[in-house]
Amino acid sequence: MHQVRYFLAVARELNFTRAADECNVSQPSLTRAIQKLEEELGGPLFRRERSRTHLTDLGRLMLPHLERTFEAAEAAKLLARGVGRSEVSPLTLGIQSVVESDTLNAILKELAEGLKGFELTLTTGSADMLMEKALSGELDLFIAELPSDVPDRIDHWPLFRHGYVMVTRKDHPLVRTDTPSLGGLRDEPWIDHDGTGCPRLHSAAVALGFEPIVRHRATDMRNLGRLIEAGAGSAFVPGSLATGDVVAVPLADAEVTESVVLGAVAGRRRGPAAEAFVRASRAKSWSDVSA
Repeated sequence: MHQVRYFLAVARELNFTRAADECNVSQPSLTRAIQKLEEELGGPLFRRERSRTHLTDLGRLMLPHLERTFEAAEAAKLLARGVGRSEVSPLTLGIQSVVESDTLNAILKELAEGLKGFELTLTTGSADMLMEKALSGELDLFIAELPSDVPDRIDHWPLFRHGYVMVTRKDHPLVRTDTPSLGGLRDEPWIDHDGTGCPRLHSAAVALGFEPIVRHRATDMRNLGRLIEAGAGSAFVPGSLATGDVVAVPLADAEVTESVVLGAVAGRRRGPAAEAFVRASRAKSWSDVSA
């Protein structure tokens, strides 16, 4: 792991001297460690040209894998240290109502089992609301779709992308259509899922020349499903939210995907639980949630 840490430092600095200073080791020690790593990986990772250093093709290919490896090791060490502690490790986490992920559930399970004193407070809401709560100190971290205008005070790390689809009752006539399209749903009643006015649905519909009929509203996914099952209308949300008698129907003329990120206030000190969550999240391979 020292070799990996030195490699990541050189990849950031693109300078062996500065990287050695950052790692608090001598430059010859850092160079030898990089050479050993190159021997293990079967080729040079850096190309040195006088005062300039560049990643080779192999180095560029290895960078994301070694970043993930290092983050995973750091997360494991943090969890191990937490096991022996008796103090409370609180985490206030905001999750946008449209975000659903098995990887997120797995991370929370790991923290609950490995971090002694772990206390989790979950809250949901729109991306903008969660970002405001984080800035005001009410949340340690939040997981949400990337807002269009992120303040400089917010750090964010990409997790995955999810696709928006029509979510409706399984007996909806469109379910039996070979090529369902948003253009054929001009009279469909829609349900606003988090009070934001269904901006993605609205944009897709306007591009096709009509205004969607948003008739009902739900503040959380459980109530949204309840309205759909009651026949009140359909929703335009990520397909991962379809369960039971509610099904996901991709629309050929409305392909919408959004990036989901982990967010935190830049420069704010994080507690053990929040730090463990950040490291675990960055170490995991989040698969894109398809429609």
